[in-house]
Amino acid sequence: MRVLAVSSRLIIGAAAAIMLTAADAPDSVESEVANARRLAGTDFAGSLFICDPGSTRIADMLANGPAWLPPTQAFDNLWYVGNAFVGVWVLRTSDGLILFDAGQSESEVRDYLEPGLRSVGLDPRDIRYAIITHGHWDHYGGAKYLQERYGTRIGLSAEDWDMLARQPPGSLARAPYFGEDQADRPPPKRDLVVADGQKLALGDTEVTLFVTPGHSPGTVSALIPVREGDDTHVLSLLGGTAFPRTLQSDGMMGGLLEFEKSVERLRELSKQAGAAGLLNTHIFVDGSDVRLSKARQRKPGEPNPFVLGVDKVERYYGMFLSCLRAAKLRPPAEDAGPPMPSASADGDS
Repeated sequence: MRVLAVSSRLIIGAAAAIMLTAADAPDSVESEVANARRLAGTDFAGSLFICDPGSTRIADMLANGPAWLPPTQAFDNLWYVGNAFVGVWVLRTSDGLILFDAGQSESEVRDYLEPGLRSVGLDPRDIRYAIITHGHWDHYGGAKYLQERYGTRIGLSAEDWDMLARQPPGSLARAPYFGEDQADRPPPKRDLVVADGQKLALGDTEVTLFVTPGHSPGTVSALIPVREGDDTHVLSLLGGTAFPRTLQSDGMMGGLLEFEKSVERLRELSKQAGAAGLLNTHIFVDGSDVRLSKARQRKPGEPNPFVLGVDKVERYYGMFLSCLRAAKLRPPAEDAGPPMPSASADGDS
């Protein structure tokens, strides 16, 4: 009986060790991509290109210049002004406007953002804050102009302020290497340093900001309250999209390991806040481009296409995480070179 008992303990211990090893073993690229497809379903099928390192979707979009969209209202207090590649979300409060990102350049702000705001009854002089999701040129490019012309407070994380201070003129973070306008984008003067969990209150509105490193060393994401009639909703904005090529930070991007932790955390924070919708300043990544199109065609009484529900928001982030984990499991490219404008290697997205 004693021998049997000892043998039983050995068998149980061996089985537990086998189970632990299996649990700790990384999933395969194929299984992560398959899980992403399952989670995406039909709701986020258009976002699955982020799982494909060979996708040319962004390059194709940029080849002829992304189309500019009509300024579009998503909620009573929220508009999008931008093109099919990247733009600005504009949140109206009782005491002025909060922008999420600042356009790609000074000329873009003059030619598109300012007239776009005026066309929907908003005054550029009311821009109080521009929260820059991260310090790459296509997100902060117009910030210096807004700061100097309107006294707009410009907010980035400490990590991304530092990154911009390290980048010489003409470097990848500061100037595009594709398109007609490849001029350097001088950054704004260091101003508001966004802290993790910071509450930004303006008038009747309070936005919660989080530092979510990964796409850049200090990407900023947000939970944003929006209104439609008597209904209020919380939207979850992920501040960075394209996957870094390295596991650890390379000084301009925050690394895949930190990105995974950040998205896991934002998913949980969004769930706790009851976030029922998604935003991204690259509107083609999370399907906001489709939702904006539906908003422009929406008839009175029809549901708001941006109100997805808590479960779908969580499912989107689950899909994003599976694609991110697949990228983490892939061997690094032999020739890293400069990040190309593609789904998994666009250093400027």
